[in-house]
Formats: sequence, C-alpha cells, structure tokens
Amino acid sequence: MHEDEEMTPNERAWLRFLRDIADGRDPCPTLRRVQLLRRLCALKRA
Repeated sequence: MHEDEEMTPNERAWLRFLRDIADGRDPCPTLRRVQLLRRLCALKRA
C-alpha cells in the first residue's frame, strides 16, 4: 500500500479488530501470530 492510497472501510475495520484482540498492545506480526490468525479464520470457513 502506498502512502497516497486511502484505506477502505474494510481495511480500517480489520485494523480496529487487530487492535481489539491485541488488547491495546502493538505486537509485531510474527510468523507464528500470522499462522494462528489464519488458522482461526480457516476454522470459520470449515
């Protein structure tokens, strides 16, 4: 994403969601965290 691009409403909603589940912290997106989030999302699709 380039600096001059506006975020969509869905992108802003995802950021709010990530902030909510991080409980006010700002953790870096490690491989483990990304895999866990993907696994949680996949459970909803199954």
